[in-house]
Amino acid sequence: MTLCLSLAAPALAADSTFTGAQAEAAEKPETHVTGELGGSYASGNANYYTVNGLLNASHKVKQNKISAIAGVNVGGAKITDLDADGIPDLSPKDIEFTENARRLYADVRYDRFLSEKDALYALAGIFHDPFLGFDTRSHEQIGYSRLLVKNEKTELRGELGADLAQENYVEGIDPNYQNILAARVLLGVNHQFNDKVSFADTFETYENVLDFEDVRILNTAALTSTLSGKFSIKLSHGLIFDNVPVEGLRKFDQVTMATLVASLL
Repeated sequence: MTLCLSLAAPALAADSTFTGAQAEAAEKPETHVTGELGGSYASGNANYYTVNGLLNASHKVKQNKISAIAGVNVGGAKITDLDADGIPDLSPKDIEFTENARRLYADVRYDRFLSEKDALYALAGIFHDPFLGFDTRSHEQIGYSRLLVKNEKTELRGELGADLAQENYVEGIDPNYQNILAARVLLGVNHQFNDKVSFADTFETYENVLDFEDVRILNTAALTSTLSGKFSIKLSHGLIFDNVPVEGLRKFDQVTMATLVASLL
């Protein structure tokens, strides 16, 4: 927190707090809610399904903002190539779907704006993903956020913070639990190409302060195109790199999704 306040001091000297027209605009509460849904299903020679959904909400009153996100990504397939010869055996009629993806997650965040460009934040989140080795992984975070660039088409922001995570692993992993204290750095950009098409990218790095080899990198990029006043189509790609993954698992994970986005509020 001392680091956050020391970084905020010069920024506050350059940016005064809300005054005039900005203060008047800040008085009006702002609420936004969006929902996303996507999925696929195949039958015949290949049999699989995927379902992904996301709910994103935020509410801002004066210099206070609270936001929340909750999502799900599940999938399964019928394993028909039992002898691994590359040719599916479709004769059995009682083959059941085998789950091969399950991720449930949620985050809640509070921002206290110190000026138009500066804020302190606190965040808490949790996710469940047994295919990444986690029964649950919860974390708490505090930090400082700075809007570095803002114009009609582009916004660029940076964040510095501290993150404390509690990792509970799936059965068979020893040790089955550990705490991780990490420093967090984030860069996020939003660019509006025109009235219909926009691009967003968020890059995060987590450095374990007790084990410098333990580095996690998360990157999410999304291209969104408006279909109508309430609906958009979004193509997104998520990348997770964990230099010290859960025992027996790979360092890289990627997911690409196309979803329909509805602006509910």
